[in-house]
Amino acid sequence: MGTKPMVFPLDAYGRVYVLHNEADEPVCTGSRETCYRLLELMLEAKRRADEVESRIAESSEPAARAVGASVSL
Repeated sequence: MGTKPMVFPLDAYGRVYVLHNEADEPVCTGSRETCYRLLELMLEAKRRADEVESRIAESSEPAARAVGASVSL
């Protein structure tokens, strides 16, 4: 069960942070800026992957319909 990636403080002074992924596994530790920059990269990579998947699905739909039409003849 996944959630959004999140950044959490590891110490009471806010000097060390940890980034958790969708599976709630730690990905990195470091400064707040480091964790948030990596979070931005993770979200951008996911956004681009989702765009590619949707383009692939859209481009394969007409082919699937054509195959289905020729099979039904």
